[in-house]
Amino acid sequence: MIELLTWISIISGAILIILLLLSLLGGLELDIDLGADTDVDVDTGNIGIVKGLLTFLSVGSWVVKLVLAIDQNPIVAFGGGLVAGLIAVFLLNALLRFFLNNQADVNWSNDDAIYKEGKVYLKIPANDGQGIVQVQVKGAVRELKAKTNSNEDIPTGTMVLVEDVIDDIAIVSKK
Repeated sequence: MIELLTWISIISGAILIILLLLSLLGGLELDIDLGADTDVDVDTGNIGIVKGLLTFLSVGSWVVKLVLAIDQNPIVAFGGGLVAGLIAVFLLNALLRFFLNNQADVNWSNDDAIYKEGKVYLKIPANDGQGIVQVQVKGAVRELKAKTNSNEDIPTGTMVLVEDVIDDIAIVSKK
């Protein structure tokens, strides 16, 4: 019995580690293309059935093995393995959600800067002149070409408000 539990825990643990490394390195998303018109998109924002089962088997069998080595009561051993397996699945799910929530959102457009505050990086001349502003968009400072509708220049370092984006050029006003 102990030898069987050892093999179950080693094999399921090894497969689990490989799958977790592939998930983390691959951005926690798995795309499987099965051919012509078949496309399966599996979002692993949570732990998933396979990883959950492998986690439960690996941790549960180790705990059962350890409890059987200490206490010969199989009911206590399997009860402890069941509880430990469920706790491990919960903790791994929470860990993967934490990693997923801390990913940087690199997909953005100039329209995301509308109604955001920014700082003039390169002076914006009055009446159709272009400058550059720096605006915080989706967790990063982005540089946008900018114009103003006012009749005065906006010097470098001035705080501005992005009022609109037209043809990838931010229309700004002094704040």
